[in-house]
Amino acid sequence: MNDFFLANNESLPHVFVNQKIEVKQIQVKNLERFAGFANEIKNSLESYSIETITPLIEPQILNIMGICALATTLSPDNFMNCHEEKEAIADLVLDVIKVNDAFFKREKNHQSSGQKTKDSSWFDAFAFLVKNGHRHEDIMNMPYGVFLKYLEEAQSLERQQIKSYAIATRVANNAKQQGWDKYIKHLDG
Repeated sequence: MNDFFLANNESLPHVFVNQKIEVKQIQVKNLERFAGFANEIKNSLESYSIETITPLIEPQILNIMGICALATTLSPDNFMNCHEEKEAIADLVLDVIKVNDAFFKREKNHQSSGQKTKDSSWFDAFAFLVKNGHRHEDIMNMPYGVFLKYLEEAQSLERQQIKSYAIATRVANNAKQQGWDKYIKHLDG
C-alpha cells in the first residue's frame, strides 16, 4: 500500500463469498488486541501467500476470526456461515496482511556493535512524536503503518539536525572570526 493509502487511513475493498466488505488498517489504539491474534498467524507463516495461509486456517481459525473482527467490516455471523470456504478465507487473510503490512513485516535482525542499547517503550515513541508536534489523541487514531512512518521521519529529521549542529560546531572551531560571521549570515538567509 502506498503512502497516501496509509496517510488517508483508507481501506481496501474486498469481496468475501459474494459479500462486499472492506479491509481496514489497524489503528494504534487497537494494536494490542490485534497483536494478540495476529502474532500467532505471523509467527506460523514463513511467507505470505494463499498456498501458505490455507493449511493454517483450521488450526488458526480463532485467530483469523479475531483479526477479521478487528480489521474488516465482515460480521462474525457471515464469517461463521462461510467457515468452509478455505480459499476465500485465505484470500481475506492475505488482504489483511497486505493492508497491515507494517505489522506483518518481518523485523530485520540488527547486528549490534557490542553496545548495549536501552529498549524503547511506547511512551518513548509517543513522547518523541508529541515533541515533534503530534497530539496524543491523533497518535492513538493513526493507523499503525502511519505511526511507524511518522516515527521514522521524525527520527530522520532529528539525525539531520544533530548532523547540522555537528557541522556548525566544527566550522566554529576551525573558522576565523571573519569566516564564521560569513557562515552565520549565510545560514540566516
